[in-house]
Amino acid sequence: MKFINRKKLIPVLVTFLLLGIILSQIRIEDLITTIKNINKIYLILGFFLYILSYVFRGLRFHILLDKKISFPDLFHIVCVHNMVNSILPARSGELSYIYILKKCHDKSTGEGVATLMVARVLDFITISLLFFVSSLFVRDLPEMFSSVIWLVALFTVLLAIFLVILLYAGEIFLRFANTIFVTLKLDNNFLVNVFLKKAKEIVSSFKNIKDNGRMMELCIISFIIWLTLYFLNYTLIKSLDINIGFFEVLLASTFVVFMSVLPIQGLGGFGTYEVGWAIGFIGIGLTKELAINSGIVIHIIGIVYYVLLGLYGYQYLCKK
Repeated sequence: MKFINRKKLIPVLVTFLLLGIILSQIRIEDLITTIKNINKIYLILGFFLYILSYVFRGLRFHILLDKKISFPDLFHIVCVHNMVNSILPARSGELSYIYILKKCHDKSTGEGVATLMVARVLDFITISLLFFVSSLFVRDLPEMFSSVIWLVALFTVLLAIFLVILLYAGEIFLRFANTIFVTLKLDNNFLVNVFLKKAKEIVSSFKNIKDNGRMMELCIISFIIWLTLYFLNYTLIKSLDINIGFFEVLLASTFVVFMSVLPIQGLGGFGTYEVGWAIGFIGIGLTKELAINSGIVIHIIGIVYYVLLGLYGYQYLCKK
C-alpha cells in the first residue's frame, strides 16, 4: 500500500518541482499583464473550436461503438472523460470513459478498453503525420533544435508506420512476432506477454472496424479533431498578440502532447504542460519569458474550457 501511495505521490511532486522551476524564470507582473491583454473575441472563438473538437470526438466513439450509444450521450461522456483525464495525474482519468460506459450503458470493460485504445492509436498516427508535415514547412530553426525536430519526427513516423502495419496486416505481424519471441525463448517473459496481449486487442478492434468499412471515416474524423485542436492553439496564440504561423504553432504545441503521455504528468497537467510548451516555442524562436507566459495563460484557458464542458456533461449524465 505504501508503494502505491508513493507512486501516486511522484506525479504530484513532479508538478510542484516543474512549476517552481517554470515560475522562477518569469516575473509574475508580466504574467498578469499577459492575462489582462487577452483578446476576448479570440477567446470566444477558441471555446467554439474546443466544443467542435468534442463534437468530433463524440462522433468517433459513436462509430467505434457501432452507433449503439446515441451521439448526444457520447458527447457528454467525452466532456466528463476529458475533464477527469486532464485533472488526474499520469492520465489515470482515462479509466473514467470505461467506467461511465459500463455504469450508464452496460458496456463491458473490454469494449471500453478496445474503443479507447483504437481512438488513441488513431490520435497518435494523426499527430505523427501532422508533426512531420509541419516540420517540412517550418524554416530557419536553430540548428540544434532542427536536429531534435528531425529525430522526433523520424521516431514518430516510424511508430506511426508500425501502427499502420498493425492496422492492415495485424494478424500476420502477430504471428511473425510470436515466432520471433518463441525462437528467442522470450515467450514466457512478462513484458513480452503484455505487449502481445495489447497488440492482439488493437488488432482485434481494428479488424472489427475494417470489417464494417469505417476505417477511412474514422481516420478523417481523427484528422479533423487534431486540426481543430491545433487551430485552437493558433487562435489562442493570436489572442495574446503573438504573430507566428500556423505550422509553427502546430510544430511547437505538439511537444505538449508528447509531454502529456509521460507517466510523470501531475495534477491538471501543471508543470509538464508548461515545460512542453516552453520547449516547443523557445525552439521556434520565442523568448523564454514569452514562451513560458503564453504557455501558462493558454493552459489556464484550456482548464476553464474543459471544466465548463465537464460540469455540463456531468449534469447531463446525472439526469439520465
